[in-house]
Amino acid sequence: MRRGKLSKVSKVLSLLIIIAMFLAMMPMPKHAEIPEDAVMFQDFEGAGEIYTAAQGATGALTTDEAFDGSQSLKYEVESSGDPSVSKGSISVKSIGEVVDATGMEYLVFYIKDTQGSNTIKVSLTDSSGKSTEFGWKAMSTKKNQWVRYEVPMSSFTGIDFFNITDVRIGQWNEGVYYIDQVFFAKNLPPIPPDQPTAYHPSGEYDNFVVVELRSLSNGVQIYYTTDGTTPNKESTLYKEPLRLESSVTINAVAYNPKGDIYSKVSTFDYVIHQKENLAKPKAIPAAGTYGVAQSIELTAADGATIFYTIDGKEPTTSSKKYSKPVNISKDTVIKAIAVKDQHKSEVTINKYMIDKNSTPFLKTDGKKMRDHYGAGNEVVLRGTNAGGWLVMEGWMSPTNAPDQKTSLETLTARFGEKTAWELINLYQDNYWVESDFDNIKEEGMNVVRLPFSYFEMLNDDGSLKPTAFDRLDWFIEEAGKRELYVILDMHGAPGSQNGKDHSGDTSKPDVGNLFGNKENMDKTVFLWEKIAERYKDKKWIAGYDLLNEPGGALGIEQFDFYDRLYQAVREKDQNHIIFIEAIWEPYHLPNPDLYGWENVVYSYHFYGWDNIDSYHSQKKFVDSKIPMVNEMTNYNVPLLVGEFTLFNNLQSWDYALSVYEEQGWSFTTWTYKVTGQGSSWGMYTGDPLKVNIQKDSEAEIRNKWSNVGTDTIFTRNDYIADTIRNYSNPAFRSSDDRTWVANFEDLDAGATFETGTRATASLDFENKSAGDASLKLVVTDGSNPDVIQQYVSIKAPDGKKINMDDELNTFPKYLVFDVFNSTGKEQRATVTLIDEAGNEVTAKTHAYTKALANSWSKVPLLLKSIDGEIDKSAIVEIRLAMEDSGTYNFDNIFIGQSFANHLPAQEPDINTVKELVEKADIGPKGIRNSLIVQLDNAQRHFDKAKSYLEQGKEKQAKQSREAGYKTLEGLAEWVGQHSGKHIEKEDAAQIISMLEYIVANETLTP
Repeated sequence: MRRGKLSKVSKVLSLLIIIAMFLAMMPMPKHAEIPEDAVMFQDFEGAGEIYTAAQGATGALTTDEAFDGSQSLKYEVESSGDPSVSKGSISVKSIGEVVDATGMEYLVFYIKDTQGSNTIKVSLTDSSGKSTEFGWKAMSTKKNQWVRYEVPMSSFTGIDFFNITDVRIGQWNEGVYYIDQVFFAKNLPPIPPDQPTAYHPSGEYDNFVVVELRSLSNGVQIYYTTDGTTPNKESTLYKEPLRLESSVTINAVAYNPKGDIYSKVSTFDYVIHQKENLAKPKAIPAAGTYGVAQSIELTAADGATIFYTIDGKEPTTSSKKYSKPVNISKDTVIKAIAVKDQHKSEVTINKYMIDKNSTPFLKTDGKKMRDHYGAGNEVVLRGTNAGGWLVMEGWMSPTNAPDQKTSLETLTARFGEKTAWELINLYQDNYWVESDFDNIKEEGMNVVRLPFSYFEMLNDDGSLKPTAFDRLDWFIEEAGKRELYVILDMHGAPGSQNGKDHSGDTSKPDVGNLFGNKENMDKTVFLWEKIAERYKDKKWIAGYDLLNEPGGALGIEQFDFYDRLYQAVREKDQNHIIFIEAIWEPYHLPNPDLYGWENVVYSYHFYGWDNIDSYHSQKKFVDSKIPMVNEMTNYNVPLLVGEFTLFNNLQSWDYALSVYEEQGWSFTTWTYKVTGQGSSWGMYTGDPLKVNIQKDSEAEIRNKWSNVGTDTIFTRNDYIADTIRNYSNPAFRSSDDRTWVANFEDLDAGATFETGTRATASLDFENKSAGDASLKLVVTDGSNPDVIQQYVSIKAPDGKKINMDDELNTFPKYLVFDVFNSTGKEQRATVTLIDEAGNEVTAKTHAYTKALANSWSKVPLLLKSIDGEIDKSAIVEIRLAMEDSGTYNFDNIFIGQSFANHLPAQEPDINTVKELVEKADIGPKGIRNSLIVQLDNAQRHFDKAKSYLEQGKEKQAKQSREAGYKTLEGLAEWVGQHSGKHIEKEDAAQIISMLEYIVANETLTP
């Protein structure tokens, strides 16, 4: 009996243990850490109308997933695309009627993203129906994990924060998302960071292993030790991947400075087996072709002795011992071995070619690219992408297909493989033609990045198609005829390197099936070998872009495959530049020394998704890249911004391109042409008919894809294209046709100006963009939506007319002016033009390039966009009006061929030079004084010349004039002697340039 009772008790205990184990294995709900001072907006525990889903999205309350409580909101996006208020998004309503979020610092919600790591669009709506901009916010989700998504309240503007009723959320990618616990908070409690992981993992490796430490948490630092101690913030800070060449144990911890909080400690054990074989010597620089003589350094393992030959013989221990760099000035083969103890390496063979004939062939030289195999002139690549030609993306191409693979499969299933490719070829034959190269050349560009995919080139078994190189051959040849470089960009690798539509294959969304798939990786290596072998001698190929946006792997997994591709290309082509892309930030690529990469350019894609049309937001985004490049990484390689847009605001474009130019960064915009008339993504835009690959007949597809040419259906996107153009060739900014309208200099202080009935105007000598004065407009009554009477009038000089006719110019003209807007609200200007016959026409300046609040900014009006019966060649009056009551200043009004044009040059005089001297960095004081004295002497000569002319003494006037110019010539030479010593070089150059201009053009001749 006792045994039986014990047996029953044992069974019950066993059952309880099993139940406890089962419960322990079940995912337990987490609990939201909501601060006491937070305001809950929606916890999804109720019922009823908690949400409203836009078209293309669905919502449902669910108990399947919950971060806290029993329910969450299941939000599903039906098809991928940019979410908007009316499409693909979901609006969450507050628990009560309204929520007061005044004084709060963050909007917070918890989200589980089943698709990947993505940013989110967010906006707020108040009780009056006003909404903030529905824009991308910078945090990222984590696939299949609950994440606390934090949005600073400072990123929202334009609503009443006292009465918030809705929070709208939008995701791009098709799939399911769970949302829970939406609240506003003043402060956020820290979350312990995820503990570090390592790639490569613990294990045994031969010779060496490169290890990357990672944490999934944002904003954390990783510290590590190798002596067995527990790491903390006093330990070694992890900055970049570690190359381990001996056995070691690494302890690592993630640390969040916010809250002074650590993760759990991770431990990684590495056993490194050193092979018996001695490594071959390495030659620096690498073998290849060079434009000038080279000094070759040979290196080997510590303690090894190097023996080498340059006469073609095999090196032995009796050959010449290496002790100093080998100088070569002609074609030379260096063979070398390393010897240490009883071990001898294999022979390394390095063939060097010295080609002294001038050639555009590019190579890198530190942080610069130079032609003539790296020995010639610096070349900054400035151009665009041929996106949409060989890889169609539905959002920017005339197709409804989600990707290239689906398009090919669908068309093949409907019409057969032969016809499917006929249709694709028809599209490609028409989409990009010879005139497109001419357009790019006319824009001042010198490079086109060519996205291509394996679909055109490989059979299913990985072998080359007979037509594999037809498209690339033609493109490279036509570009070369126009002296345009080509960057060959692997946009779609076998299996897809990112699972995105731009890779041509979304069958494994956001990841793809390249990394970790041996077959697809082998195919990619093979294809690059064939490309490099075919084009190794092509001088107008700038280089090879190995993988576009390889988001399917991060860190070392990505870098290891990059290295495999690098080695494969170098086996076939030792000379062309290799472009290596970060995904996304500069610090997402390793120091090239880690793998020994040479002659490489690092490429970054800069897309600032927060507040896309805000100049201040885009400026902040661009500025953030400078320290990443120059301080956080500072790699000794050139930089290419391989893809970017600054969206609709021209001030953002102008600023970003000026930064690229200042930093010496090359760039290729995304992209040359796109569907969507006026889209900021393309230099040419249009609305060709989209092909429905599932429903359109073969005839309909042929008709639609026959009409996709630039000249057929697309038009130049002038505002954007002209801004880009003047950075593609910086000389355009000064050489374009430009004409002054007014700069308000040399006017009487009491000058009066005609105004509308709701405005006053006067000169302002305190607030000006440049020079001594600006024109101040005070709008006294801005309550009327018709701003026509809120103007100030600028009249053409007596007897003159302003020519705004742009019909005979290659590039369009703009009316451009500086505005200081004191109202605190960004707004457009209204411009009225009046011709000599009294005809009037009114237009507004660029819709997305507004007069910034409380600062000077430049705004443009494209003159050909003005509709109405008016003679633009005979304008006698310009009226500038603003919308709201308040004060505005106008300055530097001119007509130019681009928003990015420099101000028109004014004829310099000696006072202009004096101003430069006063502002220059000059020391000691006597040097500046001496300059002023000599300028005064020159001025006296010109004053005498004028006086002699008034007296009719032309001979004496000529002598005085010549003496003045001779004084200025001597002064320019004198400044040159002091340049870099007593006068800062840049200042000296400006002074000399001004003096030489005056002398060469005799601008001071009476």
